[in-house]
Amino acid sequence: MENNKDDIEASDNNILWTKLSDLKSFDENPQQLVKVKRDQILVVKDKDEFYAVNNRCPHMGLSLHAAGCTIEDKTVHCKFHSSTFSYESGEVKEWLNVKGFEKFMVWLFSKFDDDAKKMMSMEPTPVETFQTKVEDDVLYVGIDMGG
Repeated sequence: MENNKDDIEASDNNILWTKLSDLKSFDENPQQLVKVKRDQILVVKDKDEFYAVNNRCPHMGLSLHAAGCTIEDKTVHCKFHSSTFSYESGEVKEWLNVKGFEKFMVWLFSKFDDDAKKMMSMEPTPVETFQTKVEDDVLYVGIDMGG
């Protein structure tokens, strides 16, 4: 889903609110990927609450949507390097939790490639979260523009 300029409204507290979708669209598809400006945002419906996170894993920028969310744990998982984040707060739950053959391959690449070594030794970094709001049965996501 992509948004056009008519879907954007600025608020007075430096939050740029973008209209995403009717709430009904989340009944059949509770995890949706939407594009807001240049960002892809993963929106999750959990009961009657909505959460929004940057779809890019903070480790290497790969898609979080590819592995999806676990509603029971309130987490989103990066399947590429086994990292898990809270979709409520962005908090890191697991970081680079690679095992077995995958762990061996990471070790092997790290021996010969300085960039791979740096990537696998990165400090845990939370995933970016965004505010959401519902008005007139429409979901909006808010991006803090700073200031």
